[in-house]
Amino acid sequence: MEFIGENIRQLRELFCLSRKELAAKVGITEQTIWQYENGKAVPNVAIFNQLTKLFKVNSQYFFTENHVSQYITSAKHVAHCADDRDSRKKTKFELQYLNFVDYYIDYFESFLKVPQSNFTKLQRQVEEIISRPIKRQQMISAVAKTARSFLNIQDNRELMYDLERAGIYVLERKSLEHSIDTYSTLADNKRPFIVLGTERKSAVRRTFDLAHELGHLLLHRNIDMELLDKKDYQQIEREANDFAAQFLIPEKEFVTDFQTISRPSNPLSYLPLKEKYYVSITALELRAYHLGLLNYQQNRYFYARRSKLGYRLEEPFDNQWAPIKPGKIKAMLDTVFDNHLLALSDLSNQLHISKVSPPWRHALNQNSRYASILGRSIISGVLLSYA
Repeated sequence: MEFIGENIRQLRELFCLSRKELAAKVGITEQTIWQYENGKAVPNVAIFNQLTKLFKVNSQYFFTENHVSQYITSAKHVAHCADDRDSRKKTKFELQYLNFVDYYIDYFESFLKVPQSNFTKLQRQVEEIISRPIKRQQMISAVAKTARSFLNIQDNRELMYDLERAGIYVLERKSLEHSIDTYSTLADNKRPFIVLGTERKSAVRRTFDLAHELGHLLLHRNIDMELLDKKDYQQIEREANDFAAQFLIPEKEFVTDFQTISRPSNPLSYLPLKEKYYVSITALELRAYHLGLLNYQQNRYFYARRSKLGYRLEEPFDNQWAPIKPGKIKAMLDTVFDNHLLALSDLSNQLHISKVSPPWRHALNQNSRYASILGRSIISGVLLSYA
């Protein structure tokens, strides 16, 4: 068997490690790691043992042609949050993560009959709107209205489910850096992804993040993110925020509901609407202000009261409502294993992931749920990074 150094590079990037960081973990030089990855040298047995433990694969993984061969998308199509602009060098790691995710999704879906995605139909409708000779703000409003109708959003609490049902793959990534708060991309195979970090956030903030990334997928999929200067990047972030606000808080319904607020400058007055729309008090007030439902003085007083009440970081209900977690991939794996469509031994042999340790084998005998079965495998760092 021939050693394939490229497999080390892919795993290193998947685990968000630089060559220097990997070298420190296994006790060798950065130059040696470079030699391994470029096929100039072959690790000895001791190094192989460290690499298999670190990356949760068996030794054969490094001698097998990897099906994760090329990037499924490029950095120019990855929309990061605004405060990540200085961390785009980490995008390469996220691209590798998406490569593995995409491969494993294909692998597990090959055992199932998967419904056809409706997201491409929504994209076609949006493209028709974007092509119209109308102002940018009118276009964003039309896209938000069309998307909410197409996705049949009845309750913002169900947004995660509605997006996944439409064909978007939503994932949580534990190793996502704090600065890379959330991001989205449309792969070359037209598979849309939204990747969420696990930084502690309120449920309503997560809902807004999902809508924000949906805005990027619909409005900015043809924009080269790498060519944008700071000003242009801030502009598309504002557009995604504007889309999210209009998508989650439809104008006609909100204007009617707003009439029930007796003191629009008081943050506490928005609590009933927060329960209904499942967005933050701040987002509700800002939407009202942009619609001209309260004046500048009321807007300033609102923010002063918000600070005095301590609502800048945490609002009422935030510690009561648990953030919704992605469920589409979980359901896929549950179906595969609960219906014995794939045996654990076959999974280990075909993908060359680490064999399950005895405690996990016992869990398999008791319960075939995916989180127990794959808890120590490489897949826990890819599809099951939120398990």
